[in-house]
Amino acid sequence: MKKNLIALAVAAAVLVPGVAFAATSDGSSKVFLPENSQDTGPILYGFAQITGSQQFGTPGQEGLIFGAHRIRLGVKGTAVPGVTYNFQYKWDGAWMSGGSLESANSLFPGVSGESGVQDAEINFGFIPEVQLKVGKFRVPVGMERTQFGGDDLWFIQRSMNQSLGADRSAGAMFHSSDVMGTGIYYSAGIFDNHSLDGNNAFTLFGKNPTAYAPNVGVPFVKTTAQTSVGGVLTQGSGRYLFAGMVGYKLNPLLNVELSGARADTLDSAPGYAKQIDSWNVGARGGMMGLKYMAEYSHVTSYQGIAGLGAQDWYVALAANLHQMTLTPDWLDIEPAFRFERFNWTGDNNLGSLNNYTIGVNYSFNPNNPYAARIQANYVIPQGGSMYRQAYGLGHTGSVPTNGYIYNTMVLQFQAGF
Repeated sequence: MKKNLIALAVAAAVLVPGVAFAATSDGSSKVFLPENSQDTGPILYGFAQITGSQQFGTPGQEGLIFGAHRIRLGVKGTAVPGVTYNFQYKWDGAWMSGGSLESANSLFPGVSGESGVQDAEINFGFIPEVQLKVGKFRVPVGMERTQFGGDDLWFIQRSMNQSLGADRSAGAMFHSSDVMGTGIYYSAGIFDNHSLDGNNAFTLFGKNPTAYAPNVGVPFVKTTAQTSVGGVLTQGSGRYLFAGMVGYKLNPLLNVELSGARADTLDSAPGYAKQIDSWNVGARGGMMGLKYMAEYSHVTSYQGIAGLGAQDWYVALAANLHQMTLTPDWLDIEPAFRFERFNWTGDNNLGSLNNYTIGVNYSFNPNNPYAARIQANYVIPQGGSMYRQAYGLGHTGSVPTNGYIYNTMVLQFQAGF
């Protein structure tokens, strides 16, 4: 046993020279190292979330679902002064990836779990006001999507406006986190007209490329003239997604931003639109442990379907009792509440859904709150009868991402580094 430990230590010293562990597990929302950092990396970071949930009022038998919600592992650092990188891999829903429920993915997208490259980006920051990021990363639409990683969310699931953005995609983007010390920040980029991460405004229903293709946002169209090199396609469809964001930060009281995206579609069949437009306005802030956040999102021609629009808005409040000096260090507890309303709009109006989420977050170490914490949420839906009927028939396209249609209790354990 002792020899094995010595061999392991020697191997680690040889194979991973200079690797440091991240001070926080949030490698998504705070990706790159500070400009004055003496640690150029590589820094290893990641987190795991184990989640159990129970729904009430569902038809048939009711039972507890328990498994891995999100597992992330990444590495980031500085290649040379001014050039930084970030690579992150994901295992979402890993508890059933490749398992017996894999065939259910056609009716319940994502239920079989997903794994793959979450982020793969290089940032050129020689000029702080005009930085360039290339690779696969978040499209700059939505405050909650871009400013929060999976490990520092106020609630276990993001809001339903996840359906109305663009998630992650491959592209190039100019950006700055603070223009000349004014508190103003911006992002503007061009991306493939697709997103690989889940259902949203610019992707196919259920990721089925034959059911609604080839009109909606797909990155390429197969033609006789199209070629590939090493298995990689070298000719696209000529359709792209353009996205931008502008915001202002007055820390810690106020952060406001406006963002949006537009994508052309292939427009190859009746009933489809020529373009998809999505925009979002958000605000957040707080002081002494009291926090607030609100967003409004709107999309036209959802997933390229003519006449089908959608909108979502929510308000969320949280109170960290330890930061308010109401509890000791060992009791870093944070109650939270969110009200959210999602509406389908336009000619194909499919109704609306309200979600009331009551939550509480507990961190074991207030100085590193996301390294180990427990979250509990109870979600109460309202006006979900249409969604329950559609869900029973398997038409999951009418249920927004992260929307709850039954009363649900969720408990999540998190550990990160």
